[in-house]
Amino acid sequence: MKKLHTILIGIFLSLVSCTDFTDIDPKGKNILNTVDDLDLVLNYQYSLSIYNYVINMMNDIYPQMTNIPDLVNQSPRTLRSIYVSWDETSDRESLTTSDEIYTGLYKIIGQVSNPVLLNIDNADGDRKKANRLKAEALVLRGWCHYLLVNIYAKAYDPTTAATDPGIVYAIETEAVETPNEKLTVAQIYENILSDVNAALELGSLSTSPSKMRIGQAFAYAVKAKVLMSMHDYDGAFKAATASLKVKNTMDNYNDLVIPEVTYGTGISEFTHPYLELNEELFDTPVLFFYEAFTTDLWNAFEEGHIVKEYALTDTRLYGMNMFGSSFYGLNIPMMISMNMYYSPIGLTTVDMYLTQAECYIREGNLTEAMNTLNNIRQHRIITSKYADLSASTPEAAITILKNIYRTENYATLKNFIDLKRWNTDATFQATLYKSISYTANGETKNFSAELTPDSPLWILPFPQNATDYNPNLTQNY
Repeated sequence: MKKLHTILIGIFLSLVSCTDFTDIDPKGKNILNTVDDLDLVLNYQYSLSIYNYVINMMNDIYPQMTNIPDLVNQSPRTLRSIYVSWDETSDRESLTTSDEIYTGLYKIIGQVSNPVLLNIDNADGDRKKANRLKAEALVLRGWCHYLLVNIYAKAYDPTTAATDPGIVYAIETEAVETPNEKLTVAQIYENILSDVNAALELGSLSTSPSKMRIGQAFAYAVKAKVLMSMHDYDGAFKAATASLKVKNTMDNYNDLVIPEVTYGTGISEFTHPYLELNEELFDTPVLFFYEAFTTDLWNAFEEGHIVKEYALTDTRLYGMNMFGSSFYGLNIPMMISMNMYYSPIGLTTVDMYLTQAECYIREGNLTEAMNTLNNIRQHRIITSKYADLSASTPEAAITILKNIYRTENYATLKNFIDLKRWNTDATFQATLYKSISYTANGETKNFSAELTPDSPLWILPFPQNATDYNPNLTQNY
């Protein structure tokens, strides 16, 4: 049997083992020998838990069902307490035995993208469909590497990217026996763009794919995000515009408020339903349940924002923060809806409108920037309470832009990546602050911390179940 070659990316080989895809049929043939076989490989359950360190670090969502005062005062530290308290002094590397983001994204590359790319050219079947599958796999591989490099390496800085150490770029033709070298951040981005451009050049991506498959609009959206990170704002604007020409629908949150049925009260509830949103370009749905927004995030929502007014929380249902107080140790509401799903590793048309708005701000076109941002706001705020915002300075427009980014992407990896990207730009970078008030032994106490643009916390350590198998994976911070 011809062995499927993937690469040694450092995860224990069973997680990315090619044997999962090379079982032989009774005639001794590789089962991935037809286009239809490879189509099934791409029907993967793309998802990533919202309960991860990257999202918790952003001060948007607290760790699920966790007493926060105990967590921020914990000694010795756990990884979760380090990221929530923004503790730069504790040893993260020794505590990171594994990492679900690292494993999950490389698993998609090793079990979906690369098997398709290795076999598609010689697979029997319709060549038009084969080219579509090849393009999907290329975009998927590029996107996963984009997420990985932004979590485990420095943000792309045009002045240092050529020497900044990056990650392994997992391709389909490398043998498992050889530990792979880390590439520089610049080389990783070159590979990402190469994959995405190759996919677009095939001209085969669907303009109306199924919800959890990759199409042309998502491919252009990935290119836009990559070019934004590379500070190529003209190229990013063109790519975002190309994406929106394929798909530009945006859901109006006013239409997503329905009577609550789970608890039988009938009160109005904001829903973010499973695989039903029209603005999703690549849907990777995860249930948003028993989660709690930080006070800072609640305050970031404008008055009249549908989420702020109609999200189903214990406070709205029972008239008190009974779960927020008992589970989180804070006087905060907790989400208890069974009909809110978010896409932690997807992209939306809103992301492309935000890309356009940021590019307008950067070129000094505040009128178009605010028109674009107000269009998003109009789809998010109660119709009777909506009013346009204006900005007379770039700084004012940036503040509005950042606020919308935050309230759109709190349950995804995107807030981390965009904040980290802005840290490379003196105009956009900012130190983050948090303050947590709580009661202990009848006394009101406060925990405060800050996260600077150059904090080492912006780079997560490679997990030990990667570094133990690949000595080339030295830490990047």
